[in-house]
Amino acid sequence: MPYLKLLGNRWMTRIINFLTAKNLTDVSCGFRAYTREAALRLTLFGKFTYTQETFIDLSFKNISMAEVPLRIRGEREHGQSRIASNLFRYGLKSATIIFRAARDYQPVYFFGMPGVIMLFLGMAAGTFLLIHYVQTGQTYPFRSLVQLSGILIIIGFLMVFISLLADMQHRNRVLIDEALYYARKREFDRPR
Repeated sequence: MPYLKLLGNRWMTRIINFLTAKNLTDVSCGFRAYTREAALRLTLFGKFTYTQETFIDLSFKNISMAEVPLRIRGEREHGQSRIASNLFRYGLKSATIIFRAARDYQPVYFFGMPGVIMLFLGMAAGTFLLIHYVQTGQTYPFRSLVQLSGILIIIGFLMVFISLLADMQHRNRVLIDEALYYARKREFDRPR
């Protein structure tokens, strides 16, 4: 396998393993087999590639997964890949799909953690400035901390609030996914 593809594959695997708390070795291989149950539960939104998004979707739905080792050929023998012909484009589009999946499945961490960090930094800067003001009677030479502290506190609070709204939306998505699963199951269990 060419070095750039190997490097990209390893990074993609690390990102997916971080998001799903799994220990997968290859998340870019498109050779997959699904049980009927897994296929009925699968809900994908990416229009470019399904490879990484399936791991995230099935992992958050607690569908068990197993890897079966197989030999790969690093170079294509025939034709050219329609999906990974341009590595930069492939990486960018895959990163967008992963980014959206992380936003949808872990909204509290996605929005809340940066919000808490900004809130903490804003309060720390404001506390430092208040202590300096009490000791010296002025905000000089830290006047810019007044605005920075206020902005960080406001943005941090808004991001924490957005995380709570996104978490409510995620709960609705879980309910909709469950309803969709039963609708698919009913449709495919119907006699033909």
